[in-house]
Formats: sequence, C-alpha cells, structure tokens
Amino acid sequence: MEVKDFGFKRLGKLATKLATQISSSRLGVGFETLDRDMWDAAQAWPVLDALGVKWARVQSGWAKTETAKGVYHFEWLDGIVDKLLERGVQPWLSVSYGNRLYTPQASADGAGYPPVYTETERQGWRAYVKALAGHYRGRVRHFEVWNEPDCSGFFRPKPDPALYVALVKATAEALRSAQSDAYVVGGAMGMAMTTAGLAFLDTCLRHGMADHCDALSYHGYKYMPEQYLDQELPAFERLLETHRPSMPRWQGETGCPSKVPDGNTEALCGMQASEASQTRWLLRRVLLELGIDAKLVSYFTMGDFGKYIRDKDLGFSSHYGLLRLEDGAPKPAYFALQSLATLLHDPLEPARGRFSVRLEGADLSRERAAAAYQVNLVRGDVPVHAWWLREGVEKDSVWDSSTLYFWLEAGLRLDRPVLVDPAKQDVYALSPELGMGGLEFRGLPISNSPLLLTDQSLLEVIP
Repeated sequence: MEVKDFGFKRLGKLATKLATQISSSRLGVGFETLDRDMWDAAQAWPVLDALGVKWARVQSGWAKTETAKGVYHFEWLDGIVDKLLERGVQPWLSVSYGNRLYTPQASADGAGYPPVYTETERQGWRAYVKALAGHYRGRVRHFEVWNEPDCSGFFRPKPDPALYVALVKATAEALRSAQSDAYVVGGAMGMAMTTAGLAFLDTCLRHGMADHCDALSYHGYKYMPEQYLDQELPAFERLLETHRPSMPRWQGETGCPSKVPDGNTEALCGMQASEASQTRWLLRRVLLELGIDAKLVSYFTMGDFGKYIRDKDLGFSSHYGLLRLEDGAPKPAYFALQSLATLLHDPLEPARGRFSVRLEGADLSRERAAAAYQVNLVRGDVPVHAWWLREGVEKDSVWDSSTLYFWLEAGLRLDRPVLVDPAKQDVYALSPELGMGGLEFRGLPISNSPLLLTDQSLLEVIP
C-alpha cells in the first residue's frame, strides 16, 4: 500500500533545489576516506549539486599530504575542496590521521595512530596542522580534531581521554595560529551515545576539552535510529550543559548500509539490509537529529567504497553510500536526502512548542500508535511536521490510517496544507476539518517510513 491508496489528490512531484540555490542549511554528506582512495569521488561530481546539501566532511590525510618531512602536497585535497565549493558545498576537514615519518610503527595511511606519545610526533603534527590551516585560509574555516578517538581502532593502543584532550588543545592552537577565526570541532566520538561513550566524554570535559572547541561532534550507528533518544541523549546533553552551556552539537557521521557483503564487520553488519531499509533509516535519523537541534547533520556517505581497509590491508566493499558502487547511479536514499535538503534548509529550527500535534489511530492499533514518533520543525513562519512508526527499518512498510490534530501558535501559517512523501518525492493536497482545538487531518497514512505535513508555500511542485 502507498500514500496514493489513501485517496488524496496528488499535485505532482517535489521540485528539488540545487545546493547552489540554497544559501545555508544544516544538512551535509560524507566525503570521508578519500585520503585512502577507498571510493571514486568522480562519481559524485555530476550529482552533488542536485543533492542540495550544503556541507561535506573530508578527512585531511596527513600521511598522504606529507610524504617527506616538512614538504606538504595539498594538490590531491585541493581537487576535492575546490570541486565541493564550485557546487555550493562547504567542506569541513576532519584533521587526521598519523604519519610514519613521525610514528614509524604506524600503518601506511596512519589511520588510528595519534601523534601524542613523543615530542617528535607532536612537533610534526603541529607543523602540519598550521600548514593545513594556512593553505585553506579563505576556503575552509571548520576543522574537526581526529576521528573516533574513543574507539581502539582509531586511537592506538587504546583510547585515552586525557591524551585526546591534549591533542585537541595542540591542534586548536596550531589551527588558530594560522587562522584566527578557525572553528574547531572536538569529539568525533564513535561511541558517543553509549554508556562507554558518556564516560569518555565526561572525562574529556573534566580535562577541559570544551575550553578549546567551538562545537562537539558525535557519530552514531543504531539498528533503530531512535535507540539513544530516551536514555543516552539526556545524559549527553547534561554533560555539555554542565561543562559548556549551549555548546552546539554536530552529528558528524552516521549511516546505514544498503547491503552487507560476506565478511563485513562494519557497524550495522547484522542488518537484513536493502536500498529500501537504507532509505527509511536515513529519513528517520536525519529528521530526528533536526528535531533535537543538531546544528549539523551529516549522512555517511556519498559513495559506496570499493574497499574498506582495516588491519593488515584486508578489504571488502562497503555500501553505505548514496551512489551505487557499480555505476555511481543514485540509490533511493539519495532522493530521500534530496527531498529533505529542498524542504528543510534555513531558516529552520525545532518548533519548541510553537505548535503541537496529537496523533491517534483510525484503523491503527493501540500498540502501533504507541510506537509513533513525531518531529516538529519550523521554517520561517511555516510548520513542518514529520511522523512515523518506531518499528524496525528492515521490515517492509505496512501503512495504516491515522488522524493528526494540530494546534498552531498565532503567526504560523498552514493555509494550503500538503502531504509530502520524501522517499517518493510525491506531493498531495490535504483538506483538513476545523475542530475545537484547531485543524484535524483525518485518514493520514502512517508506517515505519516518515511523511511530512507542511504548507504548499514552502515548496514548488512539478505537475
């Protein structure tokens, strides 16, 4: 069953926007691992502008840039940074990894070998970071310190919060010595929304990490996208509020595979993955992150990896990308993110009580209705409401009927309400009833795949 089966008048397809047509947005996409040549960025350039996101996370690749001491070759990275900027996408650099020139025991690409144990490492790192910031002055201002320092594979021989904070401090000082207005992002925590991740963050903050950062980033791979909301997120927010009130949170990396090859040991490798489940996962994770006021939301990643190198150069293909490995063609998840980028660019904020929506079931069972999850956003003076069932993304969508009761603060506009299916990019006209408390939208579909209700003034439709 699809939305059309519920009898709404279909207005047409959502007219999507290019990134170059959007001034600013919270949405981004990953361009990670290009320092290790794991995927072909040439696949991305023809379709990146049309995706509509405004940010791209790129790893800086110390080992690839400095192959002789004191000599920096930024040409490979220039090719990525400049192509992103040409397409209206702002790069932000994850400043990583190690370098055999200074850490002889490091792997060839330096991944997982932090330069924190000897003065030789620390001096080499500071010089590289200063050169990096100076080279990209005027093009890149946002820099993230390391990648997943709370995971043993990326901070050898084992994660150490005190050493990571020392790395943040040294990196921030080197960045700002070359760019006084450099925006420094700390954290990049792979286990952020777990009890172990909370303990790591607590120790980092107690060692003063927040004194050197402008924002804190976190990653997250959950079989249920909403899994961390009830327990870990409140604790995470309390830690930040205790040590650095109002510090912005960046969701810097999170994704879902469209298939899991044999031998794959990545995050979510136990999924019964498909392109449909990837699409549902992406929509739910991006929408909930916007709802909890993440200032940046980055999907991992743009393209499938032809190889994903772990220890001893053992590799396998990886399929988190929005583009298919075989031919670079966009997957359904690409079009889902494209829909959100078109609809949810700035000015966008969580509603914070400016409107309220009550969801009730028609033929929806009480058990399924209890699994409903809702996100309230406001773009300018227009409400945007998203809803779905908090059921496994691996299940095929089973559509039921629901009723939404809207209360709107004075000044918000919902004059021409429309229903948008972001996965299909279909737009439908709605005819609400006027109830005692506000507008009543009856017979709306609901499943484990999000739908959006907003005003038609917020979008354009291709009949």
